[in-house]
Amino acid sequence: MFKKFVQITAIFNFPVAIGIMIPELLSPKPSSFIVTLVLASFFISIGAALLWAVSDLPRRAPIIVWNGLVRLFGFFVVSYAALLGIAPMAFIPISLMDLLAATIYIIGSSKITGIPVMSLILGKSAS
Repeated sequence: MFKKFVQITAIFNFPVAIGIMIPELLSPKPSSFIVTLVLASFFISIGAALLWAVSDLPRRAPIIVWNGLVRLFGFFVVSYAALLGIAPMAFIPISLMDLLAATIYIIGSSKITGIPVMSLILGKSAS
């Protein structure tokens, strides 16, 4: 179940990346063109990395944990932006989904591998 969850959420990175790229490619803005396209390419690379990681969870779980930490950070950024009144409303449910995914990624990686979360954060894995 955990592996399927990671695979599905990884695959969602691809349409999200394309959805970020298309508006910028159709109407390029000098202030955001490079940042937007580089960000979208990172979404693609993370999706690929997660798909690669689930093929050998005992040795690649740190990748999943770190993606969980990035999602957790995103949740906190959106929460802070919401408190300031500058978060688009669409970002609120997305950040809540990221919080859920982050929790599953971090706890699930530890449970599946039997490796403590802190060890996974430090890049330790099964040999």
